[in-house]
Amino acid sequence: MHWSRRRVLRTAPGLAGITGLAGTAGLGSLLGGCPAPTPPVERMFVGQDPARGHLLRDGAIMAAAVSDRVRCDVLVVGGGAAGMAAAWRLARAGARDVHVLELESATGGTARSGQTPRSRYPMGAHYLPTPHADFTALQTLLRELGLVLGEDRAGRLEFDPRVICRAPLERHRHRGRWDEGLYPGADQSADEEAQWERWRAHLRELDQRRGADGRRSFALPVDHSSTELRHLDRVSMAAYLDGLGLTSWRLRWTVDYACRDDYGCTIEQCSAFAALHHYLCRGLDDDDERFILTWPEGNDHLVQAMAASARVGDRLHRDTLVHAIDPDTGTVSAYDVAAGRGRVFEAKVVLWAAPRFLLPRVLPAGRDPLPADAALYSPWLVANVEVAKRPGGIGAPLAWDNVPVDADNLGYVVATHLEDLQAARRDAGSVLTYYQPMPADDAQGLRTRRTELLSGSLDHWCDHVVAELSAMHPGIEADVRRVHVARWGHAMIRPGPGWLFGEGRALARAAVGCVLPCAADVGGLPLFEEAFAGGVRGAEEALSRLGRPVRERLG
Repeated sequence: MHWSRRRVLRTAPGLAGITGLAGTAGLGSLLGGCPAPTPPVERMFVGQDPARGHLLRDGAIMAAAVSDRVRCDVLVVGGGAAGMAAAWRLARAGARDVHVLELESATGGTARSGQTPRSRYPMGAHYLPTPHADFTALQTLLRELGLVLGEDRAGRLEFDPRVICRAPLERHRHRGRWDEGLYPGADQSADEEAQWERWRAHLRELDQRRGADGRRSFALPVDHSSTELRHLDRVSMAAYLDGLGLTSWRLRWTVDYACRDDYGCTIEQCSAFAALHHYLCRGLDDDDERFILTWPEGNDHLVQAMAASARVGDRLHRDTLVHAIDPDTGTVSAYDVAAGRGRVFEAKVVLWAAPRFLLPRVLPAGRDPLPADAALYSPWLVANVEVAKRPGGIGAPLAWDNVPVDADNLGYVVATHLEDLQAARRDAGSVLTYYQPMPADDAQGLRTRRTELLSGSLDHWCDHVVAELSAMHPGIEADVRRVHVARWGHAMIRPGPGWLFGEGRALARAAVGCVLPCAADVGGLPLFEEAFAGGVRGAEEALSRLGRPVRERLG
């Protein structure tokens, strides 16, 4: 029998008044037809614009007419965590003649954030572990921002529970099953279990050690660490584990994951000191007093809070590219990308809070003491994916951090985690922040990976991200509503063997005339804490150069 639309409506007169999508859905249900079509997926690149940095090669911007000159005591170049920490510290000291330049249209650096209709999300740095008791500068900031509510009887800080990440915190996927934590211990042998226990005991022993100077062996910022074990910076973490006789693939995968997650490099590419620092600088992760502070927008919350506290206001100049610095006079030539005009800033001190690899491109030839490729940076792909339903999976329930074993990516963090824990309905949806470092063995390999990242089309990277999520959650592609892709060509300084305490970093952080490098990369490690400490340290040095006494030294 031929079923025309008219015959169907005569057979089921109750459907005659249904029109549009609802009517189509009703017919599909009556006839057992196809489900409603999946809504189109919104795809876009977000965050850092690679073309802006490449404007340094464009001679036209250097020839642009200068529209104005600004004189100031301190000029901060870079509006990320280090730059805003510097502005915050200067403001605490009463310095008001401070200007901040930012290349992008939004501040934040690698802690920058974005938004979908469902939620805000991080494009990079997304959490802050509560600081160790000896990191007083960071504690001062957290108190000022209202994140510390008081102290318990033992003097330990009590944090606002609304920003403490709640359990379940972590899970990993291996052989199709999700299990709690980040150690794939299911079906391990007795020898593998013994190696894991030996590793944990080794970390506990190192955590208790103090150098002859009384300092902890691994501290934040890294320059506050005791000198006793700094020789471990000269060997790779892979070689260090070999020396301990730790050969278990499970253990080595877990340590490798930690290095890729914090530093964007593998255990073969990471110094042993840096890898151990990950585990020990804030205290062992099984310390019950340690918490993770997180927000849907990630660490951009902290950057914007520092900017608000510093009251930079109209002294913050976005869309501004620095293309020349005279380190002897403090004259900084810049280009307003949005307005297409030249600008000149004359400062007594210039705090370079932008990535260190850019500095030689704006200094006079021969003034930068750092050799080419002395500092290596890992590229990263970060994508935020809005889904209509929260992911599930066999085994452990959805956690804040969800990691596949034996994959190139690091899995995803649920940006909406704290809100999701309060939502009873799974179909409320989530925003998943997907992370993938792109490591390589040397400078040329990293350039190749960077080219791969920046030359890939939007569709290529969106399809790649959805495919990787589908490998963890088969069928999730039907729930994807938005994919926002951020590409970070020089996302993280890589702490390879010899970087932290070698000649390279010493040269990278050295002053060049009135220019003081102070970003996380000259601190040595790509961590919010190092960026914050670098900004504070740079600000205090600037105050000293201005002849202003530093009564409260935080750096």
